[in-house]
Formats: sequence, C-alpha cells, structure tokens
Amino acid sequence: MRLDELLAEDRADPACVMVVGPGGVTRTASWLLNDAARPASAARKLIGDAARYGDQLLRRVPLMPIVSLEPLEIERALRRPHRLVVVDRSQRVLAAVRRDLPQAAVHCLDLNREPLPERADVVIAFNVICRLDDPAAGMRHVAEAVRPGGWLLMDDRSAAAHLVASFGFDKVAPKTHRRSKSA
Repeated sequence: MRLDELLAEDRADPACVMVVGPGGVTRTASWLLNDAARPASAARKLIGDAARYGDQLLRRVPLMPIVSLEPLEIERALRRPHRLVVVDRSQRVLAAVRRDLPQAAVHCLDLNREPLPERADVVIAFNVICRLDDPAAGMRHVAEAVRPGGWLLMDDRSAAAHLVASFGFDKVAPKTHRRSKSA
C-alpha cells in the first residue's frame, strides 16, 4: 500500500508523518546505493552493496557531508498535504535533514529513554527498534506516538519481537500495522 493511500483513509489534512531513526549516508555514496523503488539488476545490486559497506567507513569521517535518504524519499513520494517530523539521536543526521528539508520539524532524542515528541498519523521506524539497547522501551515510545486509527510502518523483525498485543495494533500487510481507533 502506498503512503498516500494510508493517509487517505479517514484522516484530515494535513497529516503528521513521523520518521524515527532515519540515519544517514555520505553524499559520496548516496547515488550508488540501491533504491527499493527501482528494480535493480544483479550487477547493480552488487554495486549498491559495495557502496553500502564502503559508506560505513566514510561516515566515520567527521567532516564528510551526509544526507538522510528516508525523509527525502518520503517527501518525494507524498502527494497529500502533510507535516514531516524527523526524530534521530544524531545531531549530524538532523543537521542534514534541516539542510535538505527546512520545512521538517526535527527532534534529537534517545528512544531508549525518552518518548517521542508528539503523536502522528503515521510513524515510520524501519530497523530502529532491533538496534536499541532497550527495545521494549523504544517500542513502547513508538507505539504511544501513533494516534488511534493511525499507522505504524516498521520492519517485520522488530514488529514480531516487540509489537505486543497490548499496544492495540493489527498487522494489515507486511511492514504495515494499524492502531485500533479505541486505543
């Protein structure tokens, strides 16, 4: 399901879309990385994988410029009126988001210890919960940030391990969960 379709279901405009932990890549490697929106040949996948591993080293260079791809992809994909909120624990990632998407609200926090700053119609948290020191606390903070009737998009591994029934979500498609309207 496309994000615009999810937002079309009984939501007033503008919707609040929150991206949690988007991370960043270097500008040098970003154009070489694989993009899930485009089909790739075996050779292209190999190039993308090599770029991803090389980027892990390049990101450690403090002055190397980075870009946060996930918020940019979401901004390009959404046609409906929306407000974008980006949360990460890295000031460097958030500075990249501020530079590339000045209209986005950005918040620096540690998801292990702090709740998300507001509630959203859609919360996107791919490969975040499984990397936390306290995944149960992080999952609770993410779940609480989804408005009743809202959507949680997250990797299936984290959802299977940490999205417990008491949070009031139903899985409606791979990586797509809807919070009960009465939650």
